[in-house]
Amino acid sequence: MFTLPAKQVQDIIFDALSLTNDGVAIFDANDTVIYCNDSMAKLFGGTAQQALNRTFSELVRQCFNGTKGINIESDNVEQWLEAANHKRRSVPFRSFEVDTQDGRWHLVTEQLVNGNIIYLNCIDITEKKQTEIQLQALTKELHTRASTDELTVISNRRNFYEMAEIEFINAQHGQLPLTLLLIDIDNFKIINDSFGHAAGDMVLKAFAQNIKTELRSGDIFGRLGGDEFAILLPNTDCNESLPLAELFRNTIAKMKIDHKEQRLQLTASIGIVQSSAAMQSIHTMMNAADTALYQAKSAGRNTVCSCSTMQYELTTTANVSSYTY
Repeated sequence: MFTLPAKQVQDIIFDALSLTNDGVAIFDANDTVIYCNDSMAKLFGGTAQQALNRTFSELVRQCFNGTKGINIESDNVEQWLEAANHKRRSVPFRSFEVDTQDGRWHLVTEQLVNGNIIYLNCIDITEKKQTEIQLQALTKELHTRASTDELTVISNRRNFYEMAEIEFINAQHGQLPLTLLLIDIDNFKIINDSFGHAAGDMVLKAFAQNIKTELRSGDIFGRLGGDEFAILLPNTDCNESLPLAELFRNTIAKMKIDHKEQRLQLTASIGIVQSSAAMQSIHTMMNAADTALYQAKSAGRNTVCSCSTMQYELTTTANVSSYTY
């Protein structure tokens, strides 16, 4: 069997490595480059000849101070290096993704050889990464479309119930207060019948936008359908929710909506309920709030009504207190 001389085999290997599109580099125990092809050198913003005999830290600083090579996502290169050096040689083999300042992405693998020698390999995965980013963006867009009411750009009924159920379970397990507000625009059908659906759509959009400006961080706002909306107030009991409900009611009453030289005046009825241990789900809570909302409408509209949790527990029938303005 014919065997090539070791030197000739070595030359063939190095010639092949210099021609491959994959990046290859070898760092000695002092973290100095003892071999690097041009594909790997691009990762550090230079040529193979320029990378040779330079340390990893020197190459990184070159990228940080220049406009080529690895994208150093830090304002302090020394802190970045400290974190990177802590990972280097920490395990026999690891892989990670890096991006360069020209917008390309690379999959880098680091393997320890003979103790502290690092064999570094990188593959350009830009097209794969771009596809991945596009898929992530598409998934996010599809989720937004599926969870958002197209007209008002707030949570739709399905998404509101999903988020509300999670909050309800958390409140029950943590014995935390949770209050639900159901809001119905008064006489909305008259607006649709008198001014048309375009005017009705304009009212719904303006209504949602005005309420959004008054919400706190963590409040959940959704359109249940038609002119009925819901607001879930985590970590808020019924007494704390009453001033908020009044704020929403007052905000609605102050809205100025002009349509074809006519000013539309809005009011709203609001039903409030606080969760209790007797309630089995967000749907149970919703039914109690709906009872309070019905009472608000019966009391003359433009009203906030609160469902008594204690009475609900005793009779499963809402005892309603009315606040008419």
